[in-house]
Amino acid sequence: MAIKKKISLGFVVIGTILLVSSAISIYEFIRMRNTVSNLIIDNISAINTSRLMLEVCDEYNFNLLKGLGDESGDLNIKSKDDTRFRDYLNEVRDKYTTEAERQYADSVRYAYSTYIIVMNDAQKVWHEEYSSRRNWYFNRLYPIYMQLRGYLQSLTHTSQLALADNSKIMSDSFYRSIMPGVVAVVVGIVLVFLFNYFINKYFITPFHKMAEGVNDYINRRRSYTLVIDGDEELEEFSENIKELVETNKKLTKK
Repeated sequence: MAIKKKISLGFVVIGTILLVSSAISIYEFIRMRNTVSNLIIDNISAINTSRLMLEVCDEYNFNLLKGLGDESGDLNIKSKDDTRFRDYLNEVRDKYTTEAERQYADSVRYAYSTYIIVMNDAQKVWHEEYSSRRNWYFNRLYPIYMQLRGYLQSLTHTSQLALADNSKIMSDSFYRSIMPGVVAVVVGIVLVFLFNYFINKYFITPFHKMAEGVNDYINRRRSYTLVIDGDEELEEFSENIKELVETNKKLTKK
């Protein structure tokens, strides 16, 4: 193999390693970023939706409390026609990224169904006297409301924990994704040093010795006796120099 081809092949090998590892790093980073980014978006959506569901529950409760002391018996609660809570819950159903979130979401769904069933009695209870309304609210509805509210708060907290975990994963994935690139750079540096060592040992040093041999003949009239081992082209080149030196000797004697 020609010397030029050997040197070119060495640089091609180093360049290929660096190129492939860099491509792997970029691909891994983009893949991890997209995956974790989607999870984070789902976490944020779940947190916001839990807040909206909590607002709906608090709105129902506030209207009940506001009408608790109203002697007219009028109650402006239209929970049967209000589908906001169920719409929110169905909308976010596929946004939960952990099993704990899905379990709390099921608990919220069951607790809300129970809450609505009990709250539907409000229209009938509101026509009774104040003490009956008060007992019904605090003894029957309020415990269920607090349970529902607790599930919603736990669901929100769990989604926040998932968001924190996914954010940490995204941060860690950046370092994991650049590791192939770092390894490639280290390997590339090692290969450069090795490549430099072999070029010096098998190419530059022999040429330097041949140059010294020629200088010794020119300046001191010493015979050219250098023997090169290991590379056919360098051996042939050294032998050609030796022949030229011997030819020059013969011509000089004449």
